[in-house]
Amino acid sequence: MTKRVRTTRRLEVWLKDTSVPLFVLNSQRRLVFFNAGCEQLTGWPPAEVLGQVCDFVTESDLFSPAALLAALAPPANVWQGESIAVTTRVARHDSDPIEAILHFFPLTDAAQRVQATLGIIQLAPHCDQPANPPLSLQLHAELAELRQSLINRGDTGMLIGKSLGMQRLLSQLQLARQSTLPILLIGEAGTGRESLARQIHQASSQGTSTFVPLDCRRLPPDHLEATIRRMQVALQTDELQPGTIYLEHVEALPRDLQRLVLEVVKSQRHRVIASTLNSLEPLVESQDFVEPLFFALTPLTMSLPPLRTRPEDLALLSQYFLEELNRGAPQQVTGFQEQVLEQFGRYQWPGNVRELRAVIVEARQGCTGPLIEIEHLPFRFRTGVRGQSVGPPARPRTQPLDPLLLRIEREQIELALDEAHQNKAKAAELLGITRPRLYRRMEVLGILDRDLGSESSTHDTGDPNRPAEAR
Repeated sequence: MTKRVRTTRRLEVWLKDTSVPLFVLNSQRRLVFFNAGCEQLTGWPPAEVLGQVCDFVTESDLFSPAALLAALAPPANVWQGESIAVTTRVARHDSDPIEAILHFFPLTDAAQRVQATLGIIQLAPHCDQPANPPLSLQLHAELAELRQSLINRGDTGMLIGKSLGMQRLLSQLQLARQSTLPILLIGEAGTGRESLARQIHQASSQGTSTFVPLDCRRLPPDHLEATIRRMQVALQTDELQPGTIYLEHVEALPRDLQRLVLEVVKSQRHRVIASTLNSLEPLVESQDFVEPLFFALTPLTMSLPPLRTRPEDLALLSQYFLEELNRGAPQQVTGFQEQVLEQFGRYQWPGNVRELRAVIVEARQGCTGPLIEIEHLPFRFRTGVRGQSVGPPARPRTQPLDPLLLRIEREQIELALDEAHQNKAKAAELLGITRPRLYRRMEVLGILDRDLGSESSTHDTGDPNRPAEAR
């Protein structure tokens, strides 16, 4: 018995002191073992990371302990008993992240329940890359690389996209951060106008001051006016540091308040960022929007592209929202079934990015496995996809006019006779013609005269190709 204890202790010391980076997560994803090899590789002492929870996310601060913990988080498949190798970038304390391959091994009990996960870190140059990684892990790695490239160029890493529209927006964002000039944001509902305004504010020199959002469409005019005037008074009494006023739906701002906002812009005490669903130029032309304010708000105009024009961003944006929902959640979800992303690509997303996030939130709530699958998608989304797949009604084909007119005439005469109970005078009145003319048309069309029990004409065949009689 004593010999077994000594062997166990010797093994524990060896695993703790070996230069091979080893770590262990318990069933709550807390880091419970972080050996000397991990410390040597990452530069992080065990005391700063042990006991912390590892979420399957991508971090924007690459030099924080959170970035290291995110790199050590295994895909959800591992917690279901699957061993897997993942290529990732491991964050280090005082230097750039390093490319590595993490091997995850689930540790199960006698009932095959996963109790913990053992991780081994290998530097990428010293081992073969995992072949054909799952799509979810490809997106996870691509998302991490994209966010790092955004951070390297000075962005926050929160605007996810590689489409031309997003690249143009990111370039404009750099200009916006470097000045305090007013900005006009143009974008459809759900494209993230307020979120972008907050990012501009936080990244500017006024980032530590107030950000005051005002919805010009929902707030009463007297409330808007009182808020703006109160901020002006607070500035004059040094009670408030200059900040940012965000005017959402500025197109709904009453004309008298437009002039008040123009005074605020000219005073340069607060930065003004306004947003609108559409261009303000038609409102200026119709004199519903004060022209001086239009020019004051548009030194920099930024257009947020709708999601339907960003197909190349859809998968990465979906992965980003999913991983953000993993933060602090008991259950971790690694990614999406490929068919789900195909469905996303077929949908037009009228609610844009806001709708995409709402769909992912609801789908994740019903997900019990490592991936979001088709059956997890909300019913309203699936019906929306089917509704958009139904094409426009077929256009009627051109038909020869004479047969068409004869057919319509026959139908109307028979309908009038039925409604008049075979009374010819009444039927003629309903049709707006004389009784003799009704008899002539019945004869031409071969309509059965039920009062006589025979056809009105025995020599007429009712040939539909014969031209109609002149009226």
